[in-house]
Amino acid sequence: MTPFKSLYGLLLVGLLAVGCEKDKSVTPAEESKPVTVKINQSARVNQNVTLNVESINDSRCPANALCVWLGNATVKFSLKNDSEVQTGELCLGQCGQQLKNRDAVTVQLGGVNYEVALSEVKPFPGTQPDGTPKEAVVTVNRKN
Repeated sequence: MTPFKSLYGLLLVGLLAVGCEKDKSVTPAEESKPVTVKINQSARVNQNVTLNVESINDSRCPANALCVWLGNATVKFSLKNDSEVQTGELCLGQCGQQLKNRDAVTVQLGGVNYEVALSEVKPFPGTQPDGTPKEAVVTVNRKN
């Protein structure tokens, strides 16, 4: 019985080691930490790559309300380097078929792929006074 326990233990350790292997296709950019950007503001996310938030549209259900529809938050952005600009749109919440599962997109810029991911739009509706400027929390990672 003891050899079987040892075998199962080794098998379990092996499966855990394989399951925890990192995805090597994503190489973090120099500044792969999330950046918080307001509308019409930019953030340098790499030595020569800049993220600009063009617009934020937030129709999420306010925190202090009971809604039939949860709503969504969309962010239009541009990613640019010294010679090229690419645009995209990200969405959190109920985004419909066109933007379904679009909290992250891959953008090619100068022959390099970047994953642009939206993690948060703040402030959440109903948590701050109306008119508080919206901010998008975005992470940009260079992919190989």
